[in-house]
Amino acid sequence: MENSNKIKQPNHVSTARFNFSLTVLEKNIIYTIIDELQKIMSRDLNQKYMNQRITVELKTLEQNRNYGRIKNAIKKLGSKHVEFDFTIPKTGKITGFSTSLISGLRHEYNSKFITLNIPEDACRFFCYIGGGFTSFQKTIAISLSSIYSKQLYELCCRWEDKGGYSCTIEELKIYLSITDKYNQLAHLRVKVLEKSKEELKRKADLFYTYSLIKVGRKYSKISFKIHRNIQANEEYYGIREEHFIYIYNFLSRFFPNHDDNKARNYTEIIANEGYTEKAYYRFVKLENQLEARYKTKRDIKNILLKSILPEFGISTFDKNQITLKLSQVRF
Repeated sequence: MENSNKIKQPNHVSTARFNFSLTVLEKNIIYTIIDELQKIMSRDLNQKYMNQRITVELKTLEQNRNYGRIKNAIKKLGSKHVEFDFTIPKTGKITGFSTSLISGLRHEYNSKFITLNIPEDACRFFCYIGGGFTSFQKTIAISLSSIYSKQLYELCCRWEDKGGYSCTIEELKIYLSITDKYNQLAHLRVKVLEKSKEELKRKADLFYTYSLIKVGRKYSKISFKIHRNIQANEEYYGIREEHFIYIYNFLSRFFPNHDDNKARNYTEIIANEGYTEKAYYRFVKLENQLEARYKTKRDIKNILLKSILPEFGISTFDKNQITLKLSQVRF
């Protein structure tokens, strides 16, 4: 993967205690803001920041480009505050800040771009890296479908060079903002740890395994071991580039996840059959034709079902029908 795809996230952003739970879309908005502000990041605590206006494509925030959902997520981020402290080097003086993350937005109707206004103190929150930062793959982070997968991916990237990370279970729950959830250890394992581990194995360049540690009669600590996801073996197959994620996101537009698991299943078949690179370039061409309005979404789904997917060893027959009635498909 190209280094240009990497973003630097200040460690205090990773561990910030938001006064509200972030959704997947809100987290993607934060990733996009940080990516756009890379050029003004500084290790100087006295750096002066000005309000910033950044323009991004809707599809970088949500693949379906649902402006209503994006607008509501931005408004929620704008209505809530995050509190954070900076310690001045040498003097030890602490300065506290409280700021909204977004102060406004602008969107021209029917445009595929949206402009966000980032206030001065929010820029300081996003851009001060004097306390350390974590680099990770932007495309992977945005593609993860669980908020816990995103946070645990950040943890893997932060502690990769150490090979692992250990903490108490309570500290982990604070980090994940779930202190009032999953009080049963079995629920935490199934709903958060196992589910996120499997998603990282499928989509990310890093994943983790973990062990729970007893103190006395109670499991109260957790130890993570971090692995690079670079080659296939009997336990998992790894992605080698952005192609896998692009393919999944592209197919999700035509086979939405709220309907079934076709996008995920088709992507995995393509990867297992060795067609990842070929599919990537075919899908980029189709997306360019869609953007240029040479083809409609219906046209492209028809091509996928009748031609391209069968070429990759995927059966597109509906088990309940002998013939797939494309005329009944609605967008």
